[in-house]
Amino acid sequence: MMVPTGRAAPEGDDFLHRQKLLCDRDEAEALAREVHELLAAGRQEELHELLDGYYPADLADVMDFLSDQEKSALFHLLDTDDAAEVLDEVDDPTEQHLIRTEEPERLAAILENLAPDEGADVVGGMEPDQAAEVLGLMEAEDAEEIRELLRYPRDSAGGIMSTAFVSVPETATQADALKLFRESVDAEEIFYIYVVDASGALKGQLDLRRLVTAAPETVIGDITTPNVLHVHPEADQEQVANIFARYDLTAIPVAEEGTLKLLGVITSDDIIDVIQEESDEDAMHSVGSDAGELEQRHPAQVALMRMPWIMATLFIELIAGFVIKVFDGTLAQFLLLASFMPIISAISGNTGLQSATIIVRGLSTGHVRLSDWRRALARQVTTTLILGAACGAVLGLIAAVWSGKWAFGMVVAIGMFVSVNIAGVVGTIVPLISKRLGYDPALTAGPFETAFQDVVGISIFLGLATSLMHWLK
Repeated sequence: MMVPTGRAAPEGDDFLHRQKLLCDRDEAEALAREVHELLAAGRQEELHELLDGYYPADLADVMDFLSDQEKSALFHLLDTDDAAEVLDEVDDPTEQHLIRTEEPERLAAILENLAPDEGADVVGGMEPDQAAEVLGLMEAEDAEEIRELLRYPRDSAGGIMSTAFVSVPETATQADALKLFRESVDAEEIFYIYVVDASGALKGQLDLRRLVTAAPETVIGDITTPNVLHVHPEADQEQVANIFARYDLTAIPVAEEGTLKLLGVITSDDIIDVIQEESDEDAMHSVGSDAGELEQRHPAQVALMRMPWIMATLFIELIAGFVIKVFDGTLAQFLLLASFMPIISAISGNTGLQSATIIVRGLSTGHVRLSDWRRALARQVTTTLILGAACGAVLGLIAAVWSGKWAFGMVVAIGMFVSVNIAGVVGTIVPLISKRLGYDPALTAGPFETAFQDVVGISIFLGLATSLMHWLK
């Protein structure tokens, strides 16, 4: 057994009984088999003891390996605290199944154990009638906080912010602020106290160390850090994540545009979830797919979702076939050229995809800006010039040795050099153009762009080969 870092070890003789286990994905699958056996045998007492030894986040992983009926049975065995954490950790299809099959009264109790922003995510996935019923069964204050958060899109700053924070009037004293802090037991962010004026507008923030070291009669407004960095509730969650990374933040307040009324706070744990979500989405887009595939959709739905990208790739690759047909005379005369076509196509396509990935990532993190596109293009061109020269020299030398003709090696070297650089330029400018037109640049960095670069690479190589070989004759 192992005590996870960050949790204080309990004292006393019951330490070994109370500590929990951490498990990885393979262990979660093995645990799921054990849960399956205990459920099938109806040995609920043993199952209770087993579940009590693991963290809710690990139990959420276990659910990935259970049937819907088993998920419901397992979820029903958990107390409301653990059930709340499990509901927050499971994937969307599992969450949807659990909230459809759970009693409204228990759902209300579970939501009261979740942070308001997490509860809003769950309620946002319910049917309107079910959401109204569950909210009506909750404590009025908890339900109102969730309703407020539901006003904002799920992927916005307002959608991920928490309303559990500590704020004090700027006219309060240090003693008053400490009293408010002690009474705010449900506050999610404990490192900062946010200072507001009489209308609730954000005036600044105060870190806990400065607060506790001030004299009791000190006016809070006198020790407040003004002009604190904040975001508006409509800001995209990816933009908020970039701000966190750029300024090394642990929390950021969310304030209404214009009035600066303090609405909530976004903490680092919220941002970790955002980064994971955006990373998964970009990974799926980069292969011409969608992040929804991670949510265990039906294979037919997945096929329909991927079909447009696969068909687009197919037709673009047909253009490459047409290009080869146009240059069949050259290939008939110089059959050895065909041996080098897949290599040049693969290397140029890979170079272009690398350039596209760098640009997409830069646009996502803010390191690449559309207004500074010339600099981004110049950096990528400089890089591909070096890569193209190195690859061209190596492949040209190999071609010269294989064919026994230096002229043939020169043709291959120049073809590789030019193809790699054209692909690099295409991989750089296509995501920039997509972003300018309002499309997701990650969508253009997948198979569609790779196929396009195949066409470019083969066309340039065969065109150059035809011209140079005839000239060298």
